[in-house]
Amino acid sequence: MKQIIYIANSTGQNIEAWNLYQDGNMKLIHKVITHSQVQPINYIKNKSLLYAGVRPDNRIFVYSIKENGHLEKKGESRIPGSPNYISFSSDKKFLFCSSYHDNSISVIPLNENGIPKEPIQIIYNINGCHAALFNAKYNILFVTSLKEDCIYLYHLTKHGILKNTEQKLIQTKFSAGPRHIRFHPNEDFVYTINELNGTIDVWEIYIQKNIQKVKNIQNISIVENYIASNKYWSADIHITSCGNFLYASDRILNSISLFYINKNNGKLSFIKIYPTEIQPRTFCIDINNKYVIVAGQKSNKFTVYSIHEKTGYLKKLNTYSTGEEPLWTLACTI
Repeated sequence: MKQIIYIANSTGQNIEAWNLYQDGNMKLIHKVITHSQVQPINYIKNKSLLYAGVRPDNRIFVYSIKENGHLEKKGESRIPGSPNYISFSSDKKFLFCSSYHDNSISVIPLNENGIPKEPIQIIYNINGCHAALFNAKYNILFVTSLKEDCIYLYHLTKHGILKNTEQKLIQTKFSAGPRHIRFHPNEDFVYTINELNGTIDVWEIYIQKNIQKVKNIQNISIVENYIASNKYWSADIHITSCGNFLYASDRILNSISLFYINKNNGKLSFIKIYPTEIQPRTFCIDINNKYVIVAGQKSNKFTVYSIHEKTGYLKKLNTYSTGEEPLWTLACTI
């Protein structure tokens, strides 16, 4: 099994493919030119397809992932609004694309070859719609509304139509700005990073009288000595697949924070904060939970850290130059 780290460089208008070796070293093996500002990328493993949202012409490019990790363009589709986040339903029949500037979430069916069709549903008036992630266990699509300080909750019908859950939404603190979402491996706990106040919310999904509900069980700072009046610009959040560690980045602090996850109640314990690349808008964790790859939007570099298996502590290994304005990193196995 080979691991490839794909890096989407927006201003550079390209996607780089880097081979991640077992010892943490990396090597650039391929670069595809997008001729557009590329931002979110995601992939469907069993179809060996990578999806990239580009602007200002607002499209989704589809690339086949070759055995050597190289990308070959397979198709493209128009989408409403500039893309901010790409995710999929659990059966990979539908693609969800959020648009921060268009304040909308689109449901886009995929044909048998994985190529996006026309959207079958567009929900507007989600102010600052930043991300959407599907919880397969509870059939709930979580959609962040950064400018409304809330997260909308939708059920997905078998025909791909989103319908409000009974609860409809969950509210964060005022001026928190919920941004990105991650699920615990058992999917009962949800973690959202708040861009504007430098905190993480922990939510629990539970059943009450046969109705699914989501409640907040914790709000915790990304720094140890939290000062509410300080400026924060928190960005990305990821959890190791083992469910032990959570990492979060902030673009003003130029930092990565480490948290332990209590497997019984899902709550977080702050452990440590690390200085990292300038404006770390994106990072990812490799498939084996051995490495964190952090890209600096302003440094045009990325740094590879090893993860201590027992403590989650990070150790800096190497730094590499990448394209201009890296906005997304993605770890894939081929």
